[in-house]
Amino acid sequence: MSDTAVTAAEDHRAGWFELFFDLVFVVTVSVLSHDLHGDPGPGAFGTFLVLFFPAWWAWANLMVTVNVFGSANPRTQAMLLAAMPALGLMAAAAPEGLGSRAWAYALGAAWVRLMAFFIWWSRARLADDPLPIWRPLLYFLVPTAVWALSAAVPNPQRFVLWGLAIALEVLLLAVRTGLTRGFYDELAVEHLVERIGLFVVIVLGESVFTVVVTLADHFTVAAGLTALLGFVVVAELAMIFFVWGTANAARGLERAVSSGATGAIRDTVMYLPFVLVSGITVIAAALGTAVAEPHHHLPVGARWALCGGVLAFYTANAAIALRYGDGVRVVARWYLPCLVLTGAALVPACLGLPAWGAVAVAAGLVFVLAKLSKYTRPSRAE
Repeated sequence: MSDTAVTAAEDHRAGWFELFFDLVFVVTVSVLSHDLHGDPGPGAFGTFLVLFFPAWWAWANLMVTVNVFGSANPRTQAMLLAAMPALGLMAAAAPEGLGSRAWAYALGAAWVRLMAFFIWWSRARLADDPLPIWRPLLYFLVPTAVWALSAAVPNPQRFVLWGLAIALEVLLLAVRTGLTRGFYDELAVEHLVERIGLFVVIVLGESVFTVVVTLADHFTVAAGLTALLGFVVVAELAMIFFVWGTANAARGLERAVSSGATGAIRDTVMYLPFVLVSGITVIAAALGTAVAEPHHHLPVGARWALCGGVLAFYTANAAIALRYGDGVRVVARWYLPCLVLTGAALVPACLGLPAWGAVAVAAGLVFVLAKLSKYTRPSRAE
């Protein structure tokens, strides 16, 4: 095993430098979710997903990089420090990320990928390393060039290059050629679970922030009640994720790493958490809208955000559980009630009740699902 592997094996906890790095994402999530408040249309949801995914993908790649190289490694700390302005640029460009500031967003995306390339390139050049030299070239450097080139191309042709860069990264991750069993053995499961959990904390924290700030601007009894119910929603989602989700993730990733199930590692570390955190983000936007106007019916966009966000959160958790080896019947015991209760209770509540009532039903729904999730999960001794 290389010195890099030894460092990663010994460094199982997130370092303070990573936590400092994550402060950028507090701003990123806040800026990207701004247009989801009120009555967002399909364009607002699409813009959020299009701009959030490259930022998420950059964060996930940097997280895996630190996992492999170790958070105490001076090179990884230098990489994170150099990448922070890039992510800040992406966040600052996000309000017009598909318009007049798209060039700046593209340069930020290129910048952060270039920082990751340098550290992987230095490793791939080692003669005894299991990572082939072509992978960092194709996975990091080529997308860097495409993102940078897109900054000089006008809209809408620019977005074709964005799609090409993202597709190259996503598809290449599914190619196992060159990623030997020895490479995956280097992954520190504790660090992966902790880092994803901390990212979810950021998004949940942004949800609480949205509810409290909106209440400060609309300080009435009805708004206070709605904010309290909204807090219950966020707290129950946090309980589901941290009490049962992270424990299941730790067990599942341990099994995946030990058995060489690279597809399960990829899906549950890179792809599915994006769906989960997107769901939490749109739920937060809907809760903020409800607190602002508790006596009015939720606008159409906020209804989609609340119902769709709940479904996205639980669908991602169901998919993660299946990838970690939970049986279909076990997952169905809590996921099918989610589908039924959302369609039979939450959707009608959003249509027929004032905003505070819709949030109350959402709070009751996530409470019931939390209990179902707890009591229907199989007990595991391992």
